[in-house]
Amino acid sequence: MADPPPQLPAGTSSTLRGLSQNLSFHSSPEAFITTKVLEFQRAHPNLINSRAVVRAKILNRNVAIVSSHAQIQQVLRDRGDGGEPAYTASEAYDELMAAFFPSPNLLLADGMGHAQMREGWEQRMRELPSGLTEVVGEVTKVHLGSVPFDSEIDLYDWLKTMCWKILLGMFLGLKAEDTEFAEIEQLQEELLRGQFSLMPVSINTGVWKSPRKKGITAKEKLQKIIATRLEKQAGACPFAHANTVQLEDVANHVLLFTSSLAVKALASLLTAFLLNLFLFPWNDNPGLASSLDCTDEGDQARILRSILLETERLSPPIVGVMRRSMRETVISTPQGEPDIQIPGGWDVWLYFVGGGRDPVAIGETWDRFVPDRYIDGSVASSIAFGAGRKTCLGRDLIRDLALKVATTLIDSGARMDGEIERPGVKGWLGWVKNDSIDVQDWAKDMKQLPTQHPADPVFVRIHSTIGAGS
Repeated sequence: MADPPPQLPAGTSSTLRGLSQNLSFHSSPEAFITTKVLEFQRAHPNLINSRAVVRAKILNRNVAIVSSHAQIQQVLRDRGDGGEPAYTASEAYDELMAAFFPSPNLLLADGMGHAQMREGWEQRMRELPSGLTEVVGEVTKVHLGSVPFDSEIDLYDWLKTMCWKILLGMFLGLKAEDTEFAEIEQLQEELLRGQFSLMPVSINTGVWKSPRKKGITAKEKLQKIIATRLEKQAGACPFAHANTVQLEDVANHVLLFTSSLAVKALASLLTAFLLNLFLFPWNDNPGLASSLDCTDEGDQARILRSILLETERLSPPIVGVMRRSMRETVISTPQGEPDIQIPGGWDVWLYFVGGGRDPVAIGETWDRFVPDRYIDGSVASSIAFGAGRKTCLGRDLIRDLALKVATTLIDSGARMDGEIERPGVKGWLGWVKNDSIDVQDWAKDMKQLPTQHPADPVFVRIHSTIGAGS
């Protein structure tokens, strides 16, 4: 029997419905996508065994939302013809990103231009001083010591403050008491608000400026501050060996590395990681961290890495990435199901939350947090940092930072007390089965744009032998 011909993704192309879809997606990508997938499954129960590709009209664009592990990998690893990709990032992100990040940069580059630029930056990342992770340990200790005794803290907010100290210290040599530190933090926040504004227009009346206009102005100020610091204090940046010609390239990327988006993504990952490490019950222990305290160093490292990769799978800090189809393409589907036709000019939105929770790739426990899942290395690869030649440049560094924060807390004898009550947060962490969580709980309990973290504070108490928290 011949395979059925490729078909467009199921969904709507209505411009009138597009406005409501835009608002619904912005409110909660998980609720939006899951609802559409469930609608399709109910209409075609004999066709779909996992997450389907669905069609939507968002930001007045035709969008194919891809949320299965294998299909996300197809798009990210596609090499196109002659080395030029069939799916590009630059066209997809142009409206949202191009005005806010100086070009050229790795984030928006594609094809051979990206490959050439990436080769140099991969070399720079390999040459990062080994002592940087030790600096992270010291920042973590100092930040831990600042916690007032027996007081509740909003874990995500506390970690976000620490992540500003880590990234601005690591890439610009700044300390929290430096004047430039607070200025850069404020400007990066303005840049992010402009970038993700639902009103993507730049307006300056003299009295009132639109968020987009404020964001563009913030970007210009940041460029000047970073360039001046690199010229006067090149040693403050780990890429200090760069010559004068390279300094502009370094400054462009330091603006990315120290962005509010990077800070919030790291804080989001650490929030989920530390909740899993300290509050998830394991083998009748009050938390995984307590069982690791006396574990052999090598075993502890393997278990911590597994917990981190499992956290990435279930709770990726960035919910996905966008691509633009440069010509008509086809995304293959499981045998017997129609392949998906993607017309040229369509956006393809790759939803990492769905890819990480794909039963076909993960198995029966796809929706549950299993701490030792990644110890034997036989599980489907993590896609939280992308895949293929545009895999996030900072993936290994971010993992090293997260692991250093965790080992510093464990070595400091830290304990964490608290309760996870929100059902959407439990679902995000994988502490309960997926079908026990109503999709609207995701919308109510989780913020997913620009990064994924609890919408309301998760209050915890941290106790340690360091400083005020002792």
